[in-house]
Amino acid sequence: MGLQGLSYLGLASTDPAPWRAFATDLLGLMPTAAPTKAAAEDGSLFFRMDTRSWRLAVHPAQQNGLAYVGWELADRPAFDAAIERARAAGAEVEQPGEVLRAARGVTELARFRDPWGFVHELFTGAPYDFEVPFLSPAGVSGFLTQGVGIGHLMVTVPDFREAEAFYVDAIGLRVTDRMDMDGGKGASFLRASPRHHSLAVTDVFPEPGFHHFMIETQQLDDVGRAWDRVQDLGIPIKMSLGQHANDPLVSFYAETPSGFDVELGWNGLIVDEASWTVREFGGSGELWGHRGAAMEPITQARANASGQD
Repeated sequence: MGLQGLSYLGLASTDPAPWRAFATDLLGLMPTAAPTKAAAEDGSLFFRMDTRSWRLAVHPAQQNGLAYVGWELADRPAFDAAIERARAAGAEVEQPGEVLRAARGVTELARFRDPWGFVHELFTGAPYDFEVPFLSPAGVSGFLTQGVGIGHLMVTVPDFREAEAFYVDAIGLRVTDRMDMDGGKGASFLRASPRHHSLAVTDVFPEPGFHHFMIETQQLDDVGRAWDRVQDLGIPIKMSLGQHANDPLVSFYAETPSGFDVELGWNGLIVDEASWTVREFGGSGELWGHRGAAMEPITQARANASGQD
């Protein structure tokens, strides 16, 4: 289908202003101009991670959360095929006009809302900025994006298997592995590129919604220095430094100014498409670390499923 990966994220915030310092001073993203005058005037913020004109946007909104997810297609034939695929899966796909295409800076754009209310955008013709090199305000050496997308996001849903089936059918994501728990709860990790996963869906949390997004640095030192910065700045830490069992990303989670989390990591698994087979796993999901408030619902869910206090 020519699916290239998770290319950009739009976040919704009741107060975008704190994101200026959070995204630059803490995460190390580079602030950049809005693609259009209208986007600049409404208070939206845009940030770069590489040679692309932008990768992360924060828009003023009535509620905090996920505004949209950008999935990149290789070319126009792949874009047209992706629209047909989504429609065949029951999605009501619309193709916005020039105003929204300009706001994203893309050549072709389509979008639909999934059964859980999240907006997905399919596009081709990504915007680049080769004139101004990427330079991290926090001194991050760089982010892993080339050929794998910007990272991943996790959403919480009532039934993770139902969500997995929809995203496979509608977007063409591929199952990398699953975390199964007693009581039928668990998570599915889906990829749109060789990155271990671009989207994770889980039903272990009590309320459906947007849980976190992840970006990956090119060096471990970048994560370590950010770990120091988050503590020095007094940013709420949701999960301590640790390593996942399935990725196996070395990372930590911090609370963003909008209440949901961001995971900053290094050394995630790159899938060999020719030899990969879907894995099923259990346990805590961690090799070490990742302790904190964000793990409490999972721990409690496991205890409830086992009949423990």
